[in-house]
This record gives sequence, C-alpha cells and structure tokens, in this order.
Amino acid sequence: MNPSASLASGARATSAARRPRLIHACILLVTSGLTVLVTAILGPSLPAMQAHFKDVPGADYLVPLTMTAPMLMMAGLSVFMGELADRFGRKRLLVGSTFLYAFVGTAPMVLDSLTAIIASRFALGVLEAALMTISTTMIGDYYEGRQRERFMSLQTTVSATSAFLLNTLGGAIAEHGWRAPYAVFAVSLVLAPLMAIYLWEPRSRASMTAAQFAEDTLAFRPRLLGFICALGVVLGIVFLTVPVHFGYLHGAIGVRSPAQIGLAYGVNSLGVIAGTLLFGWVLAARLNVALQLAVGALIGGAGFLLMKGAADYGALTTAGFVNGLGCGILLPAMVTWNMRDLPVSRRGMGTGAFQSCLFFGMFINPVLVVWLEKALGGARALAVGVEGQVLLVLGAVALLAGLLRRGR
Repeated sequence: MNPSASLASGARATSAARRPRLIHACILLVTSGLTVLVTAILGPSLPAMQAHFKDVPGADYLVPLTMTAPMLMMAGLSVFMGELADRFGRKRLLVGSTFLYAFVGTAPMVLDSLTAIIASRFALGVLEAALMTISTTMIGDYYEGRQRERFMSLQTTVSATSAFLLNTLGGAIAEHGWRAPYAVFAVSLVLAPLMAIYLWEPRSRASMTAAQFAEDTLAFRPRLLGFICALGVVLGIVFLTVPVHFGYLHGAIGVRSPAQIGLAYGVNSLGVIAGTLLFGWVLAARLNVALQLAVGALIGGAGFLLMKGAADYGALTTAGFVNGLGCGILLPAMVTWNMRDLPVSRRGMGTGAFQSCLFFGMFINPVLVVWLEKALGGARALAVGVEGQVLLVLGAVALLAGLLRRGR
C-alpha cells in the first residue's frame, strides 16, 4: 500500500472508531472561550487594583499591562504551540496546559508584588496560546465540512456570549475586592479531567511515518498561509476596535453613564453572536470564501462609518451592532478558510500562525488607533472611520474576486 492510501485508510479507521459527541464539542468550545477571561472578567476590577498599587512607580501604565500581557504572549507563541502540537501530539499538551492554567491564573489572589502579578500574567499568556491554538486545531481534527464550519462559528459565538455575560459577572465579583475575579480562572480545574477522560488524540504528524508525513505535507501552501495571516493582523485590529474604543466614542458625544455604555457593549456582543450564527447556518453553505469575507467586511466597514457619523446614543449603539454583525461573520470565515487548506501534518502550526497574527493585530490596535486619532486632528471617531474605509475597500475587492470565481 502506498503512503497516501495508508494515510487515508488510517484516517477512515480512526473516524469509524471514534465520532465526536456533544461532550467533545462542549469541552473544546469552552476551552477556546477561556481567553475571554483575560479582558471580560478583569476590566471592572482594574480601577480598584490601580488604587491598591498607587504608590508603585508607573502603576498607571503597569496595571493595564495585567490585561494586555497575555495577549502579547499569545501573539508571539501561538505558532510555536501549534508546531509542538503537530510534532508531539495534541491531547497531553492541552490537558497539561489547562491544569496549570488554574494555578497561574489564580496566582494574583495571593501575590503582593505588582511585578510578580505581571510576571504571572505573562506566564498565563503562554498557557492561553496553547489552549486557544490546540482547542481550535482539535475542532478541525474532529469535524469536517459543514460541521466544522458550524463549530468554528460556534467558537466565536461562545466567546462573544461569554464576554457578554462575564462583563456583568466581573463587575459583581469585583465588589468583593480586586483580587476576587481571579478566582474564576480555577474553572479550568473542571475542564482538565474532562479532557483527560473524553478527548482522544487525533491523527497528527506525531503519529505519521516519515513517508506519510512527506506525502501529506505536499498539500501545504505556505504562500496562502502567509496571505491569510496578513489578513489575520487586519482582522485583529478591526475586531478589538469596539472593545477598546467604544467607551471613548460614547464619551465624545456626551454619554457618561456606565450603565448606558455597558448596554451598548452588550448590544455589540449580540451583533457578534448574530454574525457567527448567520455565518454558520446561512452563509457558509451558500457562498464561496471570497463572498463570505466580502459580506463580513462590507457590513463591518459600514458599522465603523456609522460610528464616525453617530451624533447620539441610539445611533452609536446601532452602529456597534452593525459592526459586531460584520465582525461575527469575518472571524469564523477566516478561521474556517485557513483550516480548510491546511494538511493534517501542518494543521497545528498553521492554526497557531493565524492565531499569532490575529492577536498581534489586537495587541497593536490601541497604539494604531491613537496614532490615527492624533494624525487626524484628535477625534477618535475619525480614526474609526478610516478603519471603515479600509474594510469597505477590502470588502469590494473580495466581492469582485468572489463574483469572478462564481462565474467560472
């Protein structure tokens, strides 16, 4: 039997022997959603934390770093975590990282030094790079075709829903002190044993012979991966714009009420959730990749331009929903496109490369938007409008490419 035939027969045997059930989907989807804890659960407690460390030099810069440090590590290390998962297998690395996540995540509850807390947050980012990359890769391993696309959309749905709920939960927990929200990271102690019991090790490079690996890697297209990763940076910048800057946009039009601003954030999250469901259950089966991206980019870009022109609370909140709808389409469309074109032997690395670029875009978003704000005369809405214009141009290009492909 030649290598490709043996590889195919092995995959069919594995598929026949083990089929994912609801419990497997829940474990992987919840695991990938753990990264939301970094921003959603901790945001409300930052003012109290900053007051606690007010005597530490540079605390006004260092305290916000407790939220962004994990994101920086995810940007730098996701691709390497994916490579490790390809080389040595997925399950053990995922279970081990999930177990350690609880101890590292809850460490600030007992640490008294701000420097030590920040160091623990950098360490948490290493583990989150493993969790996000491997759980996403294993969704691609366990599912195929339309099922995979729906679960990839549900991955974003779970994250957006978690953000919606955890923003409220974080505020309630923070009433008990700035350390209290860190206790939520212990939830991974429930996930780790469930992973050990229910998940199985999917086929990867670790279980291939040298001949099988050589055969499988022929399908790898590094230039395509590089192009998708470049778009991933743009997507990261776009995706974090509302979470970081929506409050500033409300302040610019005179909205000061935290309750009103919080409701607007919730409406944006509902837009993201609606976009993911629209992608998974409608667009994925009906449109090619270019048209999927065109729909998401055009809707998201329109939302940014509506934000630029919004003069009252209702208009700005509506614009946030429209933008969320577009972003909710774009993210699963990009993830499934990337996953679809990766061979099994490179799936972890390719998924990690995309995640690295996505989180790098998120990390640089505040710097880029503030730079644009200053360059354009000091109005953040103008900077957001530039993002909208860029998205509309990219959406128009994708629309043209998609229509040309459909016409062939």
